[in-house]
Amino acid sequence: MDPVTLGVASFVALTVLLASGVRIAFATALCGFLGLWFLRGYDPAAALSATSIFGHVTNYNLLVLPLFIAMGYFAYHAGITRDLYWTARQWFGHLPGGLAIATIVGAAGFAAACGASTASAAVMGRVALPELKKYGYDDKISTGCVAAGGTLATMIPPSVLMVVYGFIAEESIGALLLAGILPGLLEAFSYAIMLLVRFRIDPRLGPPIRGITWAERFRSLIGVSGMIVLVVLVMGSIYTGVATPTEAAGVGALGALAMAVRRLRWRQFWAAMVETARASSLIFAIVAGVLIYVNFLGFTGMPGAVAQSIAGLDVPPMVVLIGILGLYLVLGMFLDGIGMLLLTVPVVLPTIQHLGVHPIVFGVLVIRMVEIGLITPPVGLNVYVLRGVAPNVSMGDMFRGCGWFVVVDIVNVAILLAFPQIILLIPQTMIR
Repeated sequence: MDPVTLGVASFVALTVLLASGVRIAFATALCGFLGLWFLRGYDPAAALSATSIFGHVTNYNLLVLPLFIAMGYFAYHAGITRDLYWTARQWFGHLPGGLAIATIVGAAGFAAACGASTASAAVMGRVALPELKKYGYDDKISTGCVAAGGTLATMIPPSVLMVVYGFIAEESIGALLLAGILPGLLEAFSYAIMLLVRFRIDPRLGPPIRGITWAERFRSLIGVSGMIVLVVLVMGSIYTGVATPTEAAGVGALGALAMAVRRLRWRQFWAAMVETARASSLIFAIVAGVLIYVNFLGFTGMPGAVAQSIAGLDVPPMVVLIGILGLYLVLGMFLDGIGMLLLTVPVVLPTIQHLGVHPIVFGVLVIRMVEIGLITPPVGLNVYVLRGVAPNVSMGDMFRGCGWFVVVDIVNVAILLAFPQIILLIPQTMIR
């Protein structure tokens, strides 16, 4: 069989396995190993699989993943999430839709300590939904805010997906993390403006909070001052070049632990360690499985063949880029973000480079499309996670509540396509 044809056949087989419910780590490892066995023989396939996993999974740069994950769990158990939400409530609660806007602002703040969107959605759901319910906010709006707000964790650093993309694309992880700041803030600001307009048009969606004094507002800032210092310290050290992303992640994890000490009990510390180990193990298992498959694809020559066929199309590069982003939008509805990046980026990146698109710009755009997939049916992971927090709200209402946020997301992607300098502004000024 022709190697390229074999690569296509393996992709079909992989799709069938994933559709049947096989975990992506096992499905990719199986398809990759069998493909290498067919091409190279059993002994070379076994050796290649082992060396490709060991050589990449032990990469020093990947240590940033468990450290950033630990930072997020320490921040949660320290009660930082509740402090962030309460501060946002005090400052924005008086606006039309104030509690909904506070949920977005709180989610953006927590995103600076948590790199996983599903974890952010689950945590913000526990904190914000009872308050939104107490003030009579519409369930669709409430759950939509929490689910969409959770996606900010994949863009605002520290972002697990940014680290994974940088690992695959061999781009600077520090530059990628910094590249997510302005698009993430643009996303949060756009959500807030959309909510403000909607609540002005229809005040029945939820009332503003009255009677909050300026003294209460300024007093609420005390609870988040440490978190602000921590974020500035971590991202500032990356921006100035004082520390590598891995070293900065270590500082962040230690700083979050120090902030949590006065509230943290032994049981909570143990839970944070266990959850960090569980999340990290899951990520590294996916990385290991996909590495075997990507290694096999390299032998088939399929990525180069795909790049040549797309490059040969008689259409403008922007049309090709929009088509690729549209494909990610569809895939994001069905696949886990980490697995999707690991599977597809090695295939499409040669095409992107041929089109002259900056890899960092492409990375941010792809992760934005992954975010949209997290809140769209049939498999919007953030919505499914939120279902466990709000069992009394139907899945249909939750997805409908996310509708306006998806519209805003698509507008934001169009803005980033038209003005990619928004993405590159901070990374291009970082001190190397």
